Amino acid sequence: MEPVGCLSFDEPPERWVANAGIYCDMGVALGLTDRLAAIGSPRRFYTGYYDELPGVSLDKANYPALSRGTRMPKESFYAADADVHLIDPVWLVNTFSWTERDLADIETNVGPFFGNYIREKQDAWHDYRYYTLWEAFEKVATLFGRRSRYEQLSAVATDLTETISERRPDTSPELLLLRPQGIPPESFFPQYIDDSVSDRQWNIVGVDDVLVGSDIPEWGVRIGYETLADLDPEIIVMETQFADDFVLEEASFREYTLEFMRDHPVARDVTAVENGRVHAGGINYQGPLISLFQTEQAARVAYPDEFGDEQLFDRERVGEIVTGDRG
Repeated sequence: MEPVGCLSFDEPPERWVANAGIYCDMGVALGLTDRLAAIGSPRRFYTGYYDELPGVSLDKANYPALSRGTRMPKESFYAADADVHLIDPVWLVNTFSWTERDLADIETNVGPFFGNYIREKQDAWHDYRYYTLWEAFEKVATLFGRRSRYEQLSAVATDLTETISERRPDTSPELLLLRPQGIPPESFFPQYIDDSVSDRQWNIVGVDDVLVGSDIPEWGVRIGYETLADLDPEIIVMETQFADDFVLEEASFREYTLEFMRDHPVARDVTAVENGRVHAGGINYQGPLISLFQTEQAARVAYPDEFGDEQLFDRERVGEIVTGDRG
């Protein structure tokens, strides 16, 4: 797996750690929560969707964090004492100023790294291969000797994708993806929809990104309500990076964002606001389980007349796969 190369184990590793929701969710999907030694950034790992899967749960309070504020110290890795770290080491170098010697210390004295930062694609330092969510998940499943669960969950994801593809209307709606700043939001980070893991669901459901063709930069800029009005999308979705963010709660979101925008002198005339199509989005750290839920929700948001509140995948089936009750 780039950038770490090939690893060889005499037997599947026992104790493991991961940074955030993508690889943590893979471990949950493979039924490995009893071996989880620590979580890199718990705020970036949303566990609420597991409540809908019979027999599946994870209480983050039971696991120490590798992060210490804005730091990711080596001491945390020594304390976790994991056999493998599902973390991209190049990401550690470029995000937390680790050195090659730091990496070598952990690899030699604790355990190897095995991961590729696949969430988004705007980082200049990521000049090696990106994997799709399911390509990366297959490698992790192989590492732990649990390919059967990967294959069964992959079949669920394929069925979900085909269901949406077969039933979605021919005309795609215009959608604006944002990260709100403040409660109620005073400004927004606009998010172009690309083929990265964080945007996977929007590519599956097939929406038109209203940012395409605009003069808004792809990264590092905030926009206000005047720009939002100029874009005038049919649908607005606000996503988050943090598990404790209010945008993951539909009721709070509608009270503090949609109602605020309906009263705002500029925002109230935006098509999405007028039609009540401003939605709480998901978290952009999504592994295979979280992706199932967020893809289903994206279909409902994009095509409410077709999908409504319909459940598009079988929760009981997924729960049985995760817990090993399905063979």
